[in-house]
Order: sequence, then structure tokens, then C-alpha cells
Amino acid sequence: MVKAIPKVSIARNGLGSYIQPCYKITLQYCNWGGSSQGLRDLLTNGKLNQFALNNLQTIFEIKQQRGHPLLICNYNNNTQHEVEIKNLSDSEIIKKLDEYIQRSGNERFKYNHKVMSDNDSVRGIWSPLFEPKDHRHKI
Repeated sequence: MVKAIPKVSIARNGLGSYIQPCYKITLQYCNWGGSSQGLRDLLTNGKLNQFALNNLQTIFEIKQQRGHPLLICNYNNNTQHEVEIKNLSDSEIIKKLDEYIQRSGNERFKYNHKVMSDNDSVRGIWSPLFEPKDHRHKI
């Protein structure tokens, strides 16, 4: 009797339904500081409301706290990024929001020639030492 090896399928975002990685953004600003002027303008002119309507999967929280303005982005993989947005205009803050809402939350790294895969190789790991001695290249 042949038995199949049980294996759980790997969840891949985008197959079936898409879940946005950034689920919550906290906008922290100071009510009287000069570096928070761009964020205060963004809150009063209605651009943030339009941005929030375009991104319904993300929760926006607004905190009034002393200090420089911050964007605190929370991601599904339990990571949190704090972005300082002091002295930025309202349009630059919208660009920052758009940039961080599209990120995955993982640290950035450079893809060189390495292959990254969630699936194990069927053939195994290749090495030149696995060749028979009489087939190896001789110098």
C-alpha cells in the first residue's frame, strides 16, 4: 500500500484574495511645533481623508503628542517602521504614506544571483563532488 506524504500548502498572498501587508498607520504630530506644519495642513485640507478612502484596508490613527511628527507603520509580519516626517509638506507626506503602505514590512535586501524559494528542490543539492571520479574534470 502506497501512502502519500501529507504536506500543508503554502499560503501565497495574491492567490485567492489579496491582503495588504500594512494594516495600520499611526500619524503622530505636535499641535504647536513648526516641524509638524505639513502634517497639520494634511489633516485640515482633506487630502488625508481622500487617501484613506482609497486605502480602505488600512486603519489610520491620529495621535497628538509632543515632538517631531512620525509615521508609525504596523505590518502583518509583526514588524513596525517609524518614519520621521519633520518639515515635509503635505504632498511629500502623501508620497511617504503611499510608499510605506505598499511595502511588505520585511527588511530590504539585495537579490544577487541567489534563488529564493519556499519549495524544496525535487532534485536535491548539486555538488561537483557527487560526480564519479572518472567523469570529473582534471587539471
